[in-house]
Amino acid sequence: MMKTEFEFTDRYRVLGIPYPNPETMCKGQCEGTGLVPIKKDVNEEPFLSLWLEAEKEEPSKDGWHFVICPNCNGTGTK
Repeated sequence: MMKTEFEFTDRYRVLGIPYPNPETMCKGQCEGTGLVPIKKDVNEEPFLSLWLEAEKEEPSKDGWHFVICPNCNGTGTK
């Protein structure tokens, strides 16, 4: 039987950004990254409007867009 190896990582390493300071990081859905992944079928504001705006700028191939966090305006901090 062939053995499969997995490497696990997190959003901070993938994005190449430092881990946020829990005391100063945005408490919104971006979790300190400044970006929120939104799927096509979102039905709550402001994420629906943000998804539609992103879709106008560049149509998604898989139904997902990363939008700027409405809580921190993309800074990742409070």
